[in-house]
Amino acid sequence: MIFNAEKYIKLQSQKILERMGKFKKLYLEFGGKLFDDNHMSRCVPGFEPDIKIKMLLELKSKCELILCISADDIESGKIRRDVGLTYEDEILRLHENFREVGLLVNSIVINKFSNQPTARGFSQKLTQLGIKNYLFKKIDGYPTNIDRIVSEEGYGANEFIKTTKPLVVVTSPGAGSGKLSVALSQLYNEFKHGNRHAGFAKFETLPVWNLRLRHPLNLAYEASTVNVNDVNMIDSYHYEKYGEVAVNYNRDIEAFPIIRSILGRINKKDVYHSPTDMGVNMVGFCIEDELAVEKACRQEVLRRYYQTLCAYKQGTMNDDAVKRINFLFEQMNLKETERPVVSQARKMQTDVGRHCVSIQLKGGDITTAHANGLTSASSEALLRTLQKLLKVDSKIRLIPENIMNQTIKLKSQVLGERKFHLRIGEILVILSASAVTNELSSHALSVLDQLAGAEAHATYIISEEEQKIFQKLKINLTMDAVFS
Repeated sequence: MIFNAEKYIKLQSQKILERMGKFKKLYLEFGGKLFDDNHMSRCVPGFEPDIKIKMLLELKSKCELILCISADDIESGKIRRDVGLTYEDEILRLHENFREVGLLVNSIVINKFSNQPTARGFSQKLTQLGIKNYLFKKIDGYPTNIDRIVSEEGYGANEFIKTTKPLVVVTSPGAGSGKLSVALSQLYNEFKHGNRHAGFAKFETLPVWNLRLRHPLNLAYEASTVNVNDVNMIDSYHYEKYGEVAVNYNRDIEAFPIIRSILGRINKKDVYHSPTDMGVNMVGFCIEDELAVEKACRQEVLRRYYQTLCAYKQGTMNDDAVKRINFLFEQMNLKETERPVVSQARKMQTDVGRHCVSIQLKGGDITTAHANGLTSASSEALLRTLQKLLKVDSKIRLIPENIMNQTIKLKSQVLGERKFHLRIGEILVILSASAVTNELSSHALSVLDQLAGAEAHATYIISEEEQKIFQKLKINLTMDAVFS
């Protein structure tokens, strides 16, 4: 066993209950993803993507949720890259998912509001959907002007959200949504309304405070946040107070004096002595095979390396992000050959002079293919991988050639498409339609779930549409930063 999931659920829920025991009501700022934490599941095999939801369900009767979204992110149309949704669509998806598993969602807060028209429109949409929502205005001088923040013109100007449970989880679609501000605003207004026993804590999965500073799991966290330049650091406040080494990250350590001052103004006393004190994170106590985790994390940093270079090429990452990922690459002494699909795809490209795609199954078998007159490189690699899973001779087509030709004729002659190779999504639709009369196509569909966790590499930046299909099939795709 690499990671003890049962132990984690038990220890993490106990730690939260222990913190709740210090307050009548605890506002828990929940960093990271509650659903679909695929980063952690790749880095720590056995850490299920939804394990934090399972943990929270242990506290179901005691908790409710407040979801946050920044008005600036609504205005800019910010996208959560791992699921391909805008933040406003993602917060609606989260709202529905929480309700489906039986967790109580109190409301949605549109934070940092300064009369952005799209944010106001989203508020109206939420109201029409029957979802309670609040507009929390941007506070001048936030986060340094503590006198204003902790006053009636700051937190006091926000409407008090009435909650009924002793644990209030404050979460969001991603970083920068204002979770901390909403939690502390609520804390201020709890005290204002006479509840002098409310408290605050942070749930952060990464970095793992009780692993070494340069542990590959903590470095994988840095690799995942090169766009915001998060850097792991020793928590100097924690060491000075307790003589214990603990790992945190730059933004939390830099913000701690401000948070401590704000909490001190509200509580009239020091509640925490370090950023680590504020956290409730038991991940490090549940890893049972550290070498396996380190190996998995090296692979994750390699994936992030390729993703960052592609994002830079497409203009969505800056020079600093590239410098950071290159620094981590060198620091961990990584080699591109550690990702076998890269070597295989590039070798075939050298041999045939065309862009190629390689797919490696979890058992280690690798299939490599290039585009032909019918299919894209991605489609051909997928079809050949399915043939391998079915143990079908490579000369036998899973989709009859006449069906492919008819589809291409439609694309080129009727729809007027210039690039009429069948893309991976179209191949899957044809497979599904063919399955009615073609037993082989039916068998191919039945083994698609075996692709989950496979690795893939393309020697070029494939279309966004095909990238999304790889994502939905749960194949870990990387690409060379080269346009086709």
